[in-house]
Amino acid sequence: MVKAISKIKIIFTIAFLSVIWLLPEKIHAQKPESAESVFAKTVEAILGHSCLRKQNFGIKIHSLERNKTLYSVHSDRLFAPASNVKLLTTALALKRLGPDYRFKTGLYATMPVGGKILGGDIYVKGFGDPNLVSEQMWLLVNELKNIPLRKVHGDIIADESFFDNNLRVKTWKKGGVEAYNAPLGALSFNFNTVTVHVSPGGKLGDRPVVVVDPNIEFIRVDNRARTVSKSKRSRLIVNRIDRGGYNKITISGVISVNHVRETYYLNITQPVYYAASVFKEYLRQAGVKVTGKVRVGFVPEGAYELLSHFSMPLSLILRGLNKFSNNFVAEQILKTIGAEIQGPPGTTLNGLRAMDEYMQSLKYKPEEFSILDGSGLSRQNRLSPDQIVSVLQDMYEDLGVYPEFISALGVMGRDGNVLKRMNGRNRVERARVKTGTLNSVSALSGYFQSADGERFAFSMLMNDLNCSNGLAKGLQDRIVREGLKFERVNLGADLN
Repeated sequence: MVKAISKIKIIFTIAFLSVIWLLPEKIHAQKPESAESVFAKTVEAILGHSCLRKQNFGIKIHSLERNKTLYSVHSDRLFAPASNVKLLTTALALKRLGPDYRFKTGLYATMPVGGKILGGDIYVKGFGDPNLVSEQMWLLVNELKNIPLRKVHGDIIADESFFDNNLRVKTWKKGGVEAYNAPLGALSFNFNTVTVHVSPGGKLGDRPVVVVDPNIEFIRVDNRARTVSKSKRSRLIVNRIDRGGYNKITISGVISVNHVRETYYLNITQPVYYAASVFKEYLRQAGVKVTGKVRVGFVPEGAYELLSHFSMPLSLILRGLNKFSNNFVAEQILKTIGAEIQGPPGTTLNGLRAMDEYMQSLKYKPEEFSILDGSGLSRQNRLSPDQIVSVLQDMYEDLGVYPEFISALGVMGRDGNVLKRMNGRNRVERARVKTGTLNSVSALSGYFQSADGERFAFSMLMNDLNCSNGLAKGLQDRIVREGLKFERVNLGADLN
């Protein structure tokens, strides 16, 4: 009996010790799941959407403060980045030109001004200003008028020699008349576009009222549209045709009598002649008569400078570039970089050489990426999320340019072309981003700050979409929202 009791005690003791020995493993199994793991599972669930079923996407989310990746998938693969290329153009411009760089437009003459009269030609030379818009042109004209000057006995001669004569990037598809596909030029005006306003006529059958800005001889209108009853649907076709010596705007179709005014933005041809023609018209409106015509040429040796007009600082121009994804501005800046580094004429190729050098400074070999323009309009561009995050991290670490760089990005839900994305949600302004859109391509890269204040750089490149770009943007926004909510400490566990 005693022996039996002893055996029972021994068996009980062994069982008890076994439980104690296994206890740490059970405790470990019940440890709260880390915040990083929860975040990864949430993102993976979002990426499981049928929109991305071709699996041709890459994502990287990287902590800038810890220099540690929070989440990545296919982040070393190359994708078409669309307008995310503008992040590289912006970084290169800030580093090589500087935030305070200003684009010049110069006026020259070979004869002196006397008695408010210039007895000869006036030369206008562009130096790549991507932001010579109506207001800036008026300032230039007003400065000239106040020399004082009231009459020019000669021609207006436009000089575009600061750039080469390639108006388009070779890798772009043959484009139409859309504003985003505007030609380039060292002397350009209003992003080389024209604005066309169309309003219904006063009664049925009337031609619509068409207002073109700028209203110059170079732009002519052929209005064949009709005003119809309010019960009929408006269907207008507004086009631009190059007629050699001028551009013709054609308006056809119908507009209902109660329809609101429609506005169209079309690109133009012959940028240098267009800009010089506007300059002449603005002089006329300011009371300065020009007896001659507009032609293209060069500032001759020995000419003196009447005056120079300078643009706003590059740091402010970059805001328009990124917040509204302006292709024209990006390409003008890239050519200017080429001219400043290699000397005029500025070329896209020389700008791209500087871009390659910058990427190599980030430890990427030339064969590991492909950049063929400054705007991202070329479908042959190839970058990885890793590379874009490297650029974002490089800018973050350079206090000399980082404030200007991040202030040029779109503020999610607050401005630019992300004004309506995630609008109304808390803390969305903590996401500063650059979008990218082509057919079947959607990209979003930038910075965000998590709920506990940690800063991240991220890049999401999505190609071969199986859905609309709008739906893809929704998936990106959901991931950004998870990033904004992210906290390292989860359920009281110390996960540092």
